[in-house]
Amino acid sequence: MKFFHTLRQDLNKTLINAGFVGAAVMTCILAFTGFAYRDESNDKSYSIFEAFFSFDRGFIESHQQFAWTTLFSSGLSGYISMFIPIIVAFPFMVSFCAERNNGLMRFTITRAGKMRYYLSKFTASLLGGGLAVAFGMILFGIVVRVVFPSIFSYGLDPEYLQWTVPDGEMAIVWRVLFSSFIYGAFSTLPAFFLSSFCRNPYIITCLPFMLVYVWQTAISKMITKIFEFRTDFDEHYMDRLTAFAPDSSRYLASVDFGELTYLHKCVLIFNGAYFAVFLAGFIIIMNLRTDQGA
Repeated sequence: MKFFHTLRQDLNKTLINAGFVGAAVMTCILAFTGFAYRDESNDKSYSIFEAFFSFDRGFIESHQQFAWTTLFSSGLSGYISMFIPIIVAFPFMVSFCAERNNGLMRFTITRAGKMRYYLSKFTASLLGGGLAVAFGMILFGIVVRVVFPSIFSYGLDPEYLQWTVPDGEMAIVWRVLFSSFIYGAFSTLPAFFLSSFCRNPYIITCLPFMLVYVWQTAISKMITKIFEFRTDFDEHYMDRLTAFAPDSSRYLASVDFGELTYLHKCVLIFNGAYFAVFLAGFIIIMNLRTDQGA
């Protein structure tokens, strides 16, 4: 019970601040950079934001790619994947850095106990990052629901609808929100780990951004090279690389533990190790500090 009391206090600090609101708003804005439509005549791709201003209502209502659930599902595919390491650091960074820089961390650790303090901060940062992204996606979803038509308005074949939306539109919404929450939570790990030995908020936010960008670029180039040079292409190569991508945590929302695919096994192994290493690293570094984290 003492842990939950400490966690509640840390959640209040994480969720009730300008950083959390800013992270949700930035998530909403960046979600509009997700893919919406490709014009085959000139091979040009349009983001959701561009599509709204580039096509008239008649065109949108005659192309099922503009169904709001389809656009909502692609919200995490734009620039948000690049900037999410910065976004998710805002909620916990504001209170955590303030607590360290004004010397309160030493007294808080002494009162709460080291392990309870570490685990509470870790849990609060994950929940803060995940909820910020999820709330941002909720705002984004409200807008696309109002602006773009429902998939049921396109007069599609019932069998096709049964295949694409077997459980209705809200089931898609809940899956995307769950995926957004997990993606946001796991994306906080690099910034939170850095906070164990760094008190500069600019480094805590910008360094994970650069590392994730290089990481994602390397994975993309490796996938491209596989397609170019391997004649004995095996889909397991693609699954392994996809599982090691920085955004692979999104696939955790679709894991079926009753029937695990090879991709989901790789995703679970990698993200489980990713989670454990950062948590252990934070605790070890904080325990090695002789200043009680101050």
